[in-house]
Amino acid sequence: MILTNKNGHVFLDFFAIQEKDIYHYIHDAPLTHSLVVAKYNAKYLLIFNKWKQYWELPGGMIDEGESPRECAERELYEETNQSIEHLQFKGLMKFKLKPDDRLEYGALYSGEIKEITAFQANEEAEEIVFWDKKSKFSNIDEIDAALLEYY
Repeated sequence: MILTNKNGHVFLDFFAIQEKDIYHYIHDAPLTHSLVVAKYNAKYLLIFNKWKQYWELPGGMIDEGESPRECAERELYEETNQSIEHLQFKGLMKFKLKPDDRLEYGALYSGEIKEITAFQANEEAEEIVFWDKKSKFSNIDEIDAALLEYY
Protein backbone atom coordinates (compact mmCIF):
# COMPACT_ATOMS: atom_id res chain seq x y z
CA MET A 1 0.00 0.00 0.00
CA ILE A 2 1.29 3.45 -0.94
CA LEU A 3 -1.35 5.61 0.80
CA THR A 4 -5.01 6.02 1.75
CA ASN A 5 -6.90 9.26 1.11
CA LYS A 6 -9.47 10.88 3.40
CA ASN A 7 -12.32 9.13 1.53
CA GLY A 8 -10.82 5.71 2.26
CA HIS A 9 -9.62 5.03 -1.29
CA VAL A 10 -6.33 3.12 -1.23
CA PHE A 11 -3.49 3.61 -3.73
CA LEU A 12 -2.14 0.07 -3.57
CA ASP A 13 0.68 -0.03 -6.08
CA PHE A 14 2.35 1.53 -9.09
CA PHE A 15 3.84 -0.49 -11.94
CA ALA A 16 6.38 1.35 -14.10
CA ILE A 17 5.92 -0.74 -17.23
CA GLN A 18 5.85 -0.17 -20.96
CA GLU A 19 2.50 0.81 -22.46
CA LYS A 20 2.45 -2.24 -24.74
CA ASP A 21 2.51 -4.47 -21.62
CA ILE A 22 -0.58 -3.00 -19.91
CA TYR A 23 -2.83 -5.97 -20.52
CA HIS A 24 -0.22 -8.44 -19.18
CA TYR A 25 -0.57 -6.81 -15.74
CA ILE A 26 -4.31 -6.43 -15.26
CA HIS A 27 -5.32 -9.96 -14.34
CA ASP A 28 -7.24 -9.39 -11.09
CA ALA A 29 -9.21 -6.19 -11.80
CA PRO A 30 -10.38 -4.03 -14.73
CA LEU A 31 -8.52 -1.10 -16.28
CA THR A 32 -11.15 1.62 -15.87
CA HIS A 33 -9.55 5.05 -16.25
CA SER A 34 -6.63 7.23 -17.28
CA LEU A 35 -5.09 10.21 -15.48
CA VAL A 36 -2.70 12.89 -16.73
CA VAL A 37 0.07 14.67 -14.83
CA ALA A 38 0.51 17.78 -16.97
CA LYS A 39 3.04 20.58 -16.46
CA TYR A 40 3.43 24.09 -17.79
CA ASN A 41 6.40 26.26 -16.76
CA ALA A 42 7.30 23.79 -13.97
CA LYS A 43 3.77 23.94 -12.48
CA TYR A 44 1.28 21.08 -12.31
CA LEU A 45 -2.20 21.30 -13.82
CA LEU A 46 -5.08 20.50 -11.45
CA ILE A 47 -8.82 20.77 -11.91
CA PHE A 48 -11.40 21.65 -9.27
CA ASN A 49 -14.00 18.90 -9.56
CA LYS A 50 -17.32 20.59 -8.88
CA TRP A 51 -19.02 17.31 -7.92
CA LYS A 52 -16.33 16.09 -5.54
CA GLN A 53 -15.43 19.59 -4.32
CA TYR A 54 -11.67 19.09 -4.37
CA TRP A 55 -8.66 19.52 -6.64
CA GLU A 56 -7.50 16.55 -8.69
CA LEU A 57 -5.62 15.50 -11.80
CA PRO A 58 -7.42 15.62 -15.14
CA GLY A 59 -8.64 12.22 -16.26
CA GLY A 60 -11.59 9.91 -16.33
CA MET A 61 -13.25 6.71 -17.38
CA ILE A 62 -12.18 4.82 -20.48
CA ASP A 63 -15.04 4.68 -22.98
CA GLU A 64 -15.92 1.43 -24.76
CA GLY A 65 -13.57 0.89 -27.70
CA GLU A 66 -11.18 3.59 -26.49
CA SER A 67 -7.54 2.99 -25.58
CA PRO A 68 -6.14 4.29 -22.28
CA ARG A 69 -4.05 6.83 -24.26
CA GLU A 70 -7.10 8.06 -26.22
CA CYS A 71 -8.96 8.41 -22.92
CA ALA A 72 -6.12 10.48 -21.41
CA GLU A 73 -6.01 12.81 -24.42
CA ARG A 74 -9.81 13.19 -24.52
CA GLU A 75 -10.26 13.77 -20.80
CA LEU A 76 -7.41 16.29 -20.63
CA TYR A 77 -9.01 18.32 -23.41
CA GLU A 78 -12.63 17.95 -22.21
CA GLU A 79 -11.84 18.94 -18.63
CA THR A 80 -9.19 21.63 -19.16
CA ASN A 81 -9.22 22.70 -22.84
CA GLN A 82 -5.49 21.91 -22.85
CA SER A 83 -3.58 19.39 -24.95
CA ILE A 84 -0.18 17.74 -24.89
CA GLU A 85 1.52 16.89 -28.13
CA HIS A 86 3.55 13.95 -26.80
CA LEU A 87 1.92 12.20 -23.86
CA GLN A 88 4.27 9.80 -22.10
CA PHE A 89 2.98 6.61 -20.53
CA LYS A 90 4.29 6.40 -16.96
CA GLY A 91 2.71 3.17 -15.74
CA LEU A 92 -0.25 1.47 -14.13
CA MET A 93 -1.84 2.46 -10.83
CA LYS A 94 -3.74 -0.05 -8.72
CA PHE A 95 -6.48 1.09 -6.34
CA LYS A 96 -8.94 -0.31 -3.81
CA LEU A 97 -11.94 2.02 -3.93
CA LYS A 98 -14.77 2.70 -1.52
CA PRO A 99 -17.54 2.05 -0.71
CA ASP A 100 -17.27 -1.58 -1.85
CA ASP A 101 -13.47 -2.10 -1.75
CA ARG A 102 -13.41 -2.86 -5.47
CA LEU A 103 -10.06 -3.21 -7.20
CA GLU A 104 -9.32 -1.10 -10.29
CA TYR A 105 -6.35 -0.19 -12.42
CA GLY A 106 -5.70 3.15 -14.03
CA ALA A 107 -3.21 4.27 -16.67
CA LEU A 108 -1.01 7.25 -15.83
CA TYR A 109 0.35 9.61 -18.47
CA SER A 110 2.39 12.79 -18.27
CA GLY A 111 3.55 15.59 -20.50
CA GLU A 112 4.41 19.23 -20.96
CA ILE A 113 1.80 21.72 -22.14
CA LYS A 114 3.51 23.96 -24.70
CA GLU A 115 0.87 26.66 -24.99
CA ILE A 116 -2.02 27.47 -22.65
CA THR A 117 -5.49 27.85 -24.13
CA ALA A 118 -8.41 29.58 -22.43
CA PHE A 119 -10.23 27.42 -19.89
CA GLN A 120 -14.00 27.19 -19.89
CA ALA A 121 -15.88 25.69 -16.97
CA ASN A 122 -17.60 22.46 -17.93
CA GLU A 123 -19.77 19.73 -16.46
CA GLU A 124 -16.92 18.40 -14.30
CA ALA A 125 -14.23 21.06 -13.93
CA GLU A 126 -15.19 24.35 -12.32
CA GLU A 127 -11.68 25.80 -12.41
CA ILE A 128 -8.08 24.90 -13.24
CA VAL A 129 -4.84 25.93 -11.58
CA PHE A 130 -1.13 25.48 -12.25
CA TRP A 131 0.45 24.58 -8.90
CA ASP A 132 4.14 24.83 -8.04
CA LYS A 133 3.91 22.33 -5.12
CA LYS A 134 5.57 24.93 -2.89
CA SER A 135 2.76 27.38 -2.26
CA LYS A 136 0.10 26.58 0.32
CA PHE A 137 -2.67 24.67 -1.38
CA SER A 138 -5.55 22.90 0.32
CA ASN A 139 -8.29 20.52 -0.60
CA ILE A 140 -6.29 18.45 -3.06
CA ASP A 141 -6.90 14.72 -3.20
CA GLU A 142 -4.01 13.05 -1.38
CA ILE A 143 -3.60 10.32 -3.98
CA ASP A 144 -3.53 12.81 -6.85
CA ALA A 145 -0.92 14.89 -4.97
CA ALA A 146 1.23 11.77 -4.61
CA LEU A 147 0.85 10.97 -8.33
CA LEU A 148 2.60 14.24 -9.22
CA GLU A 149 5.84 12.50 -8.22
CA TYR A 150 5.49 10.13 -11.18
CA TYR A 151 5.89 12.94 -13.71
